[in-house]
Amino acid sequence: MMETIRTAANNLVVKIIFAIIILCFIFTGVGFLGFGGGNNSARDQQQYIAKVDGDGISRTEFEAQARRATVNTGGDSSFIKQIRRGVLSEQIDNYLAYKFSEKIGVTISNEQIKNYIKKQRDFFRNGKFDSQKYLTLLAENNITPDAYAEIIRTVLQQQQAINALTNSSFVLPIDSEISSLKNQTRSVYATSVNTSISDIDETHITIDDEQKYYNENLKEFFRKERVKVKYIFVSEDAIRKTIDVTEDEIKNEYNKNIKTYSYPAKKAYSVIFVIDEQQANQIAKELSSGADFDNIAKTFNQNHDISPYGKNGSLGWFADDDSLPQVFKNAQLKKVGKISSPIKVDGGYAIVKLDDIQPSKVMDFDFAKYQIDSKLTQQKIQQTLENDENKIKIALHDSPKSIEELAKKVGLEVRTSDWIFFNDRFGITTHPEVSDVVFSEEMIADGKATGKISDLIIAERDYGRYDFVVQTIDYRPEGVAPFDEVKNQIHEKLSAKMAQNQFKSSVDNILTQLNETGEAKNVQFAQKYTLKRSSTELDPKVVNMVFNLNPSASRKNVFGAEFIDDKSAYIVVLTKVDTPTKYEDISSELLPLFINEMHYYFAADIRSKAKIEIMPDANL
Repeated sequence: MMETIRTAANNLVVKIIFAIIILCFIFTGVGFLGFGGGNNSARDQQQYIAKVDGDGISRTEFEAQARRATVNTGGDSSFIKQIRRGVLSEQIDNYLAYKFSEKIGVTISNEQIKNYIKKQRDFFRNGKFDSQKYLTLLAENNITPDAYAEIIRTVLQQQQAINALTNSSFVLPIDSEISSLKNQTRSVYATSVNTSISDIDETHITIDDEQKYYNENLKEFFRKERVKVKYIFVSEDAIRKTIDVTEDEIKNEYNKNIKTYSYPAKKAYSVIFVIDEQQANQIAKELSSGADFDNIAKTFNQNHDISPYGKNGSLGWFADDDSLPQVFKNAQLKKVGKISSPIKVDGGYAIVKLDDIQPSKVMDFDFAKYQIDSKLTQQKIQQTLENDENKIKIALHDSPKSIEELAKKVGLEVRTSDWIFFNDRFGITTHPEVSDVVFSEEMIADGKATGKISDLIIAERDYGRYDFVVQTIDYRPEGVAPFDEVKNQIHEKLSAKMAQNQFKSSVDNILTQLNETGEAKNVQFAQKYTLKRSSTELDPKVVNMVFNLNPSASRKNVFGAEFIDDKSAYIVVLTKVDTPTKYEDISSELLPLFINEMHYYFAADIRSKAKIEIMPDANL
C-alpha cells in the first residue's frame, strides 16, 4: 500500500486531489521505511537520510520534500541547509507523534474515516459528495478504497493524539489578573536620534585593518565562477514606454474593422439524444406529426444518464461562428422553431431544435477602444523591435571593433555589469540564453576573457522578449575572491561597523547623562505619548521597550533607549504609569498561547526519549 501511495504521489492529479493527505503522510510515516538499528551499513546510508528508533527515513522522500521547500532560495547554501534541517525536524516530530498515538492506543473508527472522506470537496459533484467520482479518482491513480481509508486512519490517529493533549489546556481565573498589565498605560516623552550625534572618522580604518579582516574571514569571500560583461539590449518593456497610440488611430481601426469589434450572432438550441438509429427515426416522425419536442427531450434525455446534452434538452446560447459545435452546424437550421433530422454523433443520434436567435451586435466604442489600444500598442512594439533587431544584425555584419562602436551605430547605450554568476537571477544571466554565451569557450579561453562580441541573443519569456549583444570583459574562476576585488566591500563593512559601534556608544553616553543629571546634549524631549501595549504611534520595538522599563518607586523619571536600525534610535523618559484595578477576563486570549506551549514541550519530550541518528552525508 505504501509503495502504491509513493508512486502515485508523483502523479500531478494526485498532488492536486490529495494535497492535504499526501502532505500529512510525508510527515506521518510514508517516508519511514524499514526496521533495524545498530551500525548503519552503506546500503542504509544510501537509502535513508536518518533513523528514528531504528526506523529509516527515506532519503528519496526527504530530498523530494526538501527540493519543494528550497526551490526559491536563490542558491544560498547556508539558507538551503537551514531549510533542509527544518524539513527533517518536522518529519521527525510528526513521525514521533504518530508512534506516540499508537503507543497510547488511539483508535479511529470506520465511521470517523467515512465522515472525513465525505467532507473532502475533491470528491464533490454539484455541491455534494459523489461516490462515483470518489471511486473513479481512486481508480485512475491505482489506489484502492481500503488503502485510501488506511491513509486517512493514520492521519486522523496522529491528529487525535496531538489534539487530545494540546487542546485540553485551560486557563485559571487568577491568570486573568494579567489583564491589569495588558491594559496598563504609560506616559512618555520621546525623541528620535540618528548617527549625526556621533563623530565618525573613517581614516581610522587602515589598509592593515582591511587585510586583517580579509585574512580572518576568507570563507566570506568565496565566490562562484563569475564574469563582468558589457552589453546592449532592447526589450518589449523598454519599447512600450516609448509607444503612443492616438485616439484617431483607435477610431480608424474601429471603423475599418467594425466586424472584428462586434459580438457574433447567437443561437439557442435544444437536443433530443438517443442511442438507437431506429428510435431516432421514429421520434423524427412523431415530431413531424406535431409531437411536443420539449416533452420528448425530457423523457428520453432523462432516461439516458449517458446523454452529453443535459437532462431537459435545452442547451442555451452558442456563438454563431467557427466555435459552434459541429452537431449544430450539421443541423443547418435557419429559422426559430425548426427541427433537424437525426444526426449521427458520438455514442448515438441527436435531433436538434433551434430555439431562438440573437443578431450580431457592434461593440460600444468606449468599450472596444481599450482592446484596440492594446492591440495597436503591441503591433507598434513588435514593429519597433523587429526594426531594432534588423539594425543590430546589419551593424554586427560589419564586424565592429568594439561594442561601443556597435552601440553608436544602432543608437543604444552600453551597459556594464558588476560581477554576475551563471544563471544569476539578479543579472542578465538570469536568461539561460545569455548565460550560455557569456560563459562559453568563445568568451572565456585559458581563464581569461577573449573580448569577443556575441551575435544577437534573443530571450523569449512569457512576460516579453529581450534582445542582447554581450561582451565578456573579465572572468574569475570559482574560489576565494582576491583582496583587491573585495577591498571596497571590506572598507564599507568596517565603516558601517565603526559607525554602528560609535552610534551605540553615543546613545549609551546620553542615557548615562540623563540618568545622572536629567538632561543631555543633543536631546530635547518635546513629543508626549500615552501608550498602550497595542499602540501604533511609535515603532513596536519602542513600545515594548517602554513597557519593559521599571518604574521608579520614588516617582523619579526613568529613561530608556531602543535602536530602530543601525542609523536611528528613540530615547524616551517615562513619566507616569496607570494600572487599572478592575480585572478583565482574558482567558480566551491566553488559551492559544498555553496550547502552543503545550505543543512545544510535547514535541521536546517525545524527542528526548527517541534515538535519532542523522546519516553522515545528510548535507545539513
